[in-house]
Amino acid sequence: MVLKNLILSGFVSVVCIGLLQAAEGGDGARPSPTDLATKAWVALKAEDHELVSKLTTQCFEEFGDEAVRQQKESGEEISKENASSFPELNSVGTCLFILAESLSQQGNKEKSQATLKKLITDFPECYCENKQGYYWKPALAAEKRLAGATEKSD
Repeated sequence: MVLKNLILSGFVSVVCIGLLQAAEGGDGARPSPTDLATKAWVALKAEDHELVSKLTTQCFEEFGDEAVRQQKESGEEISKENASSFPELNSVGTCLFILAESLSQQGNKEKSQATLKKLITDFPECYCENKQGYYWKPALAAEKRLAGATEKSD
């Protein structure tokens, strides 16, 4: 239940951020990483798994290299206080979480778990902001999800 609330809170927050950014101007420019994550949350809520896949793939292709760089070379500890300084890292990590949830909803548990493991391994310091302004770590939520899956299979 807590994880579901975290997911919904993250979704609402990202949607609000995306709406604010969209209101600032739709000039056809390349979408921001936050825009892609916002749209992926919306697609997940609508159970549009094809669109989730498209948006998360676009986020990885356009911002994955920068996210890896931010994770490995930021030169500072990433915390709730400075998380907003790492939009590519946060969006790519969040998109992995969204993709894992989409795969799980489609019954593809193995790919979902592999995606969660990639999130934990490659982007452990990413953050996602919920509508109350609280930052949560998708990698920690992924660890809990994997632990729950292990308990169910025992």
